[in-house]
Amino acid sequence: MLEALVVIFAIITIGSFSWGLRGHFRAPDGMPRGMQALTAVSGLAGLLLVFLTLRNGVELPETLGFVAMSLLALSLFWWAVDTTRRRPPHVAHSGKDPDTLYEDGPYAYVRHPFYLAYCLFWVGSAIAVGGHQWLVAAFLVIWYYVTSRREETHFLRSSMAGSYSEYRRRTGMILPKVHRIRHR
Repeated sequence: MLEALVVIFAIITIGSFSWGLRGHFRAPDGMPRGMQALTAVSGLAGLLLVFLTLRNGVELPETLGFVAMSLLALSLFWWAVDTTRRRPPHVAHSGKDPDTLYEDGPYAYVRHPFYLAYCLFWVGSAIAVGGHQWLVAAFLVIWYYVTSRREETHFLRSSMAGSYSEYRRRTGMILPKVHRIRHR
């Protein structure tokens, strides 16, 4: 029963993220190689999660932790989709200069809510099954961090550099600035 819950939430969450890749983000020049690689690694990580879940089983506290992290990830992901629906961002690793600065919705708290959603899910996957999944989660979290840093440089070289610098001062990159949340 618990194993089924983990597998179902993994499928729903990874399915949502996969939909975002094709159904939301802009990729006018096709899928960049970096995004193809990230997609492949994420797919393998998802398969490892399912394999470890079914092979080793899961316990109730870890399952509840995973479900909670998945629900947080899904909520944040779909909130960010709703916020960017009118002008979706370019897909990661595209190298495109940004053309929109989002500052409302989840962007009022973090500059990269999509990456935060992905990180929450992968950390949740490590909570669920432990072991090697922690290494996978750490690898993916680092990948998202490095990608977000690269995207920041694109903003700082764009015509929005001044506005983006002010926005950076107010918000966290992937994690919210706690003192800003308390004063909202």
